[in-house]
Amino acid sequence: MRHPAVLLALILAVGIAGTVLALKAREGDPQFAGAQQSLTPVEPLQLERLILTTSDPRPGHRGRARRARCGSRVHGALGNPWVCVVRYPVAPPVRYEVTVYSDRSISGRGQPEGRPLRGALVVRGCCVASAP
Repeated sequence: MRHPAVLLALILAVGIAGTVLALKAREGDPQFAGAQQSLTPVEPLQLERLILTTSDPRPGHRGRARRARCGSRVHGALGNPWVCVVRYPVAPPVRYEVTVYSDRSISGRGQPEGRPLRGALVVRGCCVASAP
């Protein structure tokens, strides 16, 4: 090694350039961040209306949801996670943990109350209406 200082300087320059690029990538998209901050809050009634359009996902069961009650303990715009208890034509009710995404679509997994199944029941939908 004839010039160890040159090699050390080159390694430091590459490291600093990598750090600058990594920090710049973490800044994110300002349009996306602005859209996230201006989301209108999801209200329980809006989510319940969407859940009422779902069909009973239990094997051997049919029919649309008859009643839905949703609630969240989080006071953010999306309110995740939500807990929704849905009554279908055949008992027992199904309790879902539902996530509302920024595009206002939903995805949830649940189990019948008091009668768990082997796999989780899945509910998906689009889209939670915005309040007028």
